Amino acid sequence: MVRRRGAVDGRRPLLDKSASLLREAEVDLKVGCFNKAVSAAYFSVRMAAEAFLLGMRTKKDDKIARGLKRLLTPILGGEGAEEVRLSFLQLFDMRKAADHRPTKMTREDAEFAVGRARELRAAILEAARRPAPGGG
Repeated sequence: MVRRRGAVDGRRPLLDKSASLLREAEVDLKVGCFNKAVSAAYFSVRMAAEAFLLGMRTKKDDKIARGLKRLLTPILGGEGAEEVRLSFLQLFDMRKAADHRPTKMTREDAEFAVGRARELRAAILEAARRPAPGGG
């Protein structure tokens, strides 16, 4: 189930943190902290997603990705929503590499992650503003 209008008030802290993390990712990118930029970019999207997924009882990324797909399918269509799901999981994989593996993220990696996070956050926020299909 997807959280819609009127439900945002209790989610404001997540949305504020999401915006803050995206700004931090942009700063990290500018100053050359590429691992941090990738991680913050991912978490900015995750927090935006969590703010709009109703009744989510898991913190598992694959389930969050499926919830995102459900949220966005009425707006982007099946293919567009699937692309968002895959992009979210790609950011998650990059975040794991940046935070838990000996892999060093490059400028290109960080630019990709921050750009994709901007796009995904915008899609999530736009979807959350729209009324549910069928007038709900």
